[in-house]
Parts: sequence; structure tokens; C-alpha cells
Amino acid sequence: MKKTTFIMVFLLCVSMVNAQKSKVTGAINYLSSGKLDKAKEAIDAGMDHEKCVAWPKTYLTKGKVYQAIFESPLPAYTKLSETPLQVAYEAYLKCIELDVKNKYGKAVKAQMTNLIPDFTNSAVKFFNTEDYAGALSAFEKVLEIENMEMFKADNLAVDTAVIFNAGLAAQKAKNLEAAAKYYKKTIEYNYGEAKAYAYLSKVLADSDKAEESLMYLQKGFEKYPDDAYMLVELINHYLTGPNPNEAAEYLDKAISLDPENASYYRAKGTVFEKTNEVDKAKEMYNIALTKDPKDYISYYNLGVIQLNVAEEARKVANDIIDQKKYDAAIKNLLKLYEEALPYFTKVIEIKPDEENSISTLKELYFKLRNEKPEYMKKYEEYKAKIDNM
Repeated sequence: MKKTTFIMVFLLCVSMVNAQKSKVTGAINYLSSGKLDKAKEAIDAGMDHEKCVAWPKTYLTKGKVYQAIFESPLPAYTKLSETPLQVAYEAYLKCIELDVKNKYGKAVKAQMTNLIPDFTNSAVKFFNTEDYAGALSAFEKVLEIENMEMFKADNLAVDTAVIFNAGLAAQKAKNLEAAAKYYKKTIEYNYGEAKAYAYLSKVLADSDKAEESLMYLQKGFEKYPDDAYMLVELINHYLTGPNPNEAAEYLDKAISLDPENASYYRAKGTVFEKTNEVDKAKEMYNIALTKDPKDYISYYNLGVIQLNVAEEARKVANDIIDQKKYDAAIKNLLKLYEEALPYFTKVIEIKPDEENSISTLKELYFKLRNEKPEYMKKYEEYKAKIDNM
């Protein structure tokens, strides 16, 4: 009886193994005929019979089915799985783990090779839809696959473009640690040129690593001294820092490379403003406007300079006790306010929705409302704009 019982249990196990294998075989057949829904149904069902046997081919087949789902041009099939590439990748890894005799090594390698462009395409799709975390994960899968033992003998070239894009995706996903890691690898492989240094510097700055951030900016400039992007990043760094005058050297370099670029002259005007060299600042803003007559920011900055002059005059007037002198000072103050009007008006002509200029014009016309009838009308016009914003 005991022997008979053993034989019955063994036969039952064999029948279950055959059932599993029949599901796998069915999935293969459905896959060959392009019936991916049936193939998925069969391989998923086959996975339920693993108590008797762990067959590497099951996972190879599962990987092929799910990879085909991703690659299918038919929406009805691509909707069968939300993460087909991840499922396929994990299935191939499981096949490798179980395939101790390396029976399916070549087949898995062929599929993994095809996963590289699949994950790359997936990453691009994620990136374009602003799912940056998804893009990062997909780019990282490409790098993981390319670094697998099975590809060592192939001496694959380092996929520097993917490393750079992984950094970019990580940066946009606010994963600053990963972004810094990939940008540093990009620089190590001499890819990305000046942008790699600039992007890494920004990531480090956002990570509160100011010294390291500046170090990479300077290294980038040393290596790419004529790169406009690198210059702009250095200029912005110093303009927003405690020593804006240090930006002057890089602005002069930028102007020598692109003398028709209005933004460089405007930036230099900002430097002069911050160092209290107002006349030089005005000169730079006016040069910027000769290069680009629609540079509304330069008009705005010139207007602010004029308002600052008026503010100083107002302070002086407030301290005057003599009525005649006070009246004369107020008359001069109103004249200074009038001289600011054209700058902000020009801003509105170029950029009609510029709120700061609209608000400033409202305040200026209010101060001047008793000087001319049209000034009161202008005040009411700009007040209405502010109220409707």
C-alpha cells in the first residue's frame, strides 16, 4: 500500500508538472500567432502550478510575452499590463537564477538585448509626459542591463547618453542625490560638455553644497571657456550671490563672444546697480535697448532707477521746513515722477500684462493726478486694470 501511495503521489506531481508545461507551451504558441491576450492568460495560469517544479522556461516565456505586450502597436494589447517591461525584466532575472545549467542563457541574452531599446523608448515616453521618476527608473534599467555579467565579454561602449539623461530625469524628479551621481559619471566619461558641469552645479547648489557647486562651475568654465551656456551659469551664480561684481569678468567674456546679445549688457547694468554705479548701469541698459528695442526688462530697470532718484528727492523734501523751498522741492519731485512714466509705459507696450509696471503706473498717476486732467484718467484706467487682475 505504501509503495502504491508513493507512486500515486508521484504521478499526481508529474501530471501537475505537465499541466504547467502545457500552459507554457500554449503561451508560446499563442505568442507565435500574435494572440498576446491568450498568451498572457496562459502564462499567468501556468505560474500557479509551481509547487511541483520550478522551470526556467516558464520565466523566459513570461518575459517574452510581457515584452511583446510592450512592443505591440495595438492598444488592445498594450493595455494588458501597466508595467510590462518591469515584469519581463524580473522574469528574465528569475530564469537566470533557476537556469543552473545555463540552458537558456543565449535566449535570455537576446531578450535582454532587446530590452535595452525598449526601456530607452519607455524612458523617453515617461520624460515627454513629465513622469520624471518613471523616466529615471527606465534609464536605470538600461544601465543595469548593460552592466550585466552576460554582456561583459561584448565590451559594450559606455552608454553616456543614457547616463546623462538619467541625471536630467533625476534632477527634474527632485532626486538630487541620483542626479549628482549621474552627472558626475557623465563628466567622468567626458560627455555632455559644459551643460553637464552647469547642471551638476545647479543640483549641488540645490543640495546646499555651495562650495562644490562653485567648484564645478569653475571647472566647466576652465574646460569650456567659450561656451555661452557655461558663461551664463557663472554670471547668474555671481549675480545672485553676495559679490555680484565678480560677474563682470565673465560678462565681458560673454560680450566679446556675442556682442549683439542684449541680455549681457542688461546683466552688466545689474552688476553696476548692485555696486551703486548708477550712471554706468543706465549706460548698459541703454546699450541693451539698442541691441534689442523690445527688452522690456531694461526699460523697467531704468524706470526703477528713476524712481530711486525720486525717492531720495522725496526724503529731502520731507526735511525742508521753509514753505517756499518745500513747494519748490515738491514741484521737482513731481517732475521726477513724470520722468519715470515713459519707462513703465514702454514696458506695458511691449508686455501688456506686466503687473509690476501696471501697479507702478497706477501709483505714479495717483501722485500726479492733480497736475493734468489726463493724469487722473490714466490713474482710473490703471486702477481698473489692477482691480480686474
